[in-house]
Amino acid sequence: MTDPSASAVVDGRTLRHQHRRPELLAEVTKYVLDHGILDLSLRRMAQALGVTHATLIRHFRSKDHLVNEVIDHIRADFLAGLQHDSGLLDTATATEFLGTAWERLKQPREQRQFLLLFEVAARATRQPGGTGDVSHAIVQGWLEPLEQRLLADGRSAEEAAATATLALALVRGLQLDLLVSGDRGRADAAFEVAMSQISRTPSQTARASRAT
Repeated sequence: MTDPSASAVVDGRTLRHQHRRPELLAEVTKYVLDHGILDLSLRRMAQALGVTHATLIRHFRSKDHLVNEVIDHIRADFLAGLQHDSGLLDTATATEFLGTAWERLKQPREQRQFLLLFEVAARATRQPGGTGDVSHAIVQGWLEPLEQRLLADGRSAEEAAATATLALALVRGLQLDLLVSGDRGRADAAFEVAMSQISRTPSQTARASRAT
């Protein structure tokens, strides 16, 4: 005869997470950052986190929804960090802000988020709709704080939008190069050249063009 009490035995972490979804999302995010999504298995993830597969499905519905929530969580953490990081808050200009951010983002631990974004973008491109609409999470959501800093520098809305797009593409492109080559010196030199161009005001750029 089956012991009725056996069905009442619940893994401690599973029980804890039933009402603490934010903590579970943080653990899921760390797992995804460490392992990527190319061979992501919810069953293996559940085992590693000490929860049941059913718990992950109950909270995240599917693997695709889980990945979308992880991307949103990473972006939200980044934006929250902007509100409290004194090193970033104390920067006087947008280019100083970008330089400080670059120093942080090129560290190996932070590079994991770029590797994940590259995986998500590649998957979404090859399988449209496979990971849902991630365009805001991996593009627009990151542009907004950059645009705000550029607007504060006195750039027009049009120029702020274009320059933010350029800066985001620069950081991601150099991150891809850095992940592949590991050549930080070359990446840093390219970043400095780009920042010297971005830091110019429109009038300075126009004068330089006329001079040549």
